[in-house]
Amino acid sequence: MKRLLLFAALIAWSGMAGAVVYKWVDAQGKVQYGDRPPDGVHAEVVELLGTHVARAAAPAAPAAKASDSTTPKSANQDNTAVKKAVSEDVEQARAKQCADAQDRYKKLIDGRHLYTTGPDGERQYLTSDQIDAQRLTAKQDVDASCDNST
Repeated sequence: MKRLLLFAALIAWSGMAGAVVYKWVDAQGKVQYGDRPPDGVHAEVVELLGTHVARAAAPAAPAAKASDSTTPKSANQDNTAVKKAVSEDVEQARAKQCADAQDRYKKLIDGRHLYTTGPDGERQYLTSDQIDAQRLTAKQDVDASCDNST
């Protein structure tokens, strides 16, 4: 029986050991650690002892293309390809902004006890008026970010 309990404890511990920990700096300049960084904050993954975090490889720099400057057709094709790539990047950024705004709005609508973090790290629960104001701002952000009529 003791072996079974020990085995179960080791299995549970190994699952927790594989957790990802993030590190970020808050508005007061203090370094914070957690399993989920706040929205809109640049956070980096902290590698814990005994864990190996797979890092995304940096995209390879585009190879310099030797082109003949006397051929306008080639230059026109290059410009078209660049414009297409830029428009795709802009569309991806807009889609991410829209998804982030929708996620924030959903959290504000679905949340029961909404709070902000105080200067000492304590929770400061929002009043109904503050929650309504944040929901209104979040809805306006969704409308602005997800507007497809541009």
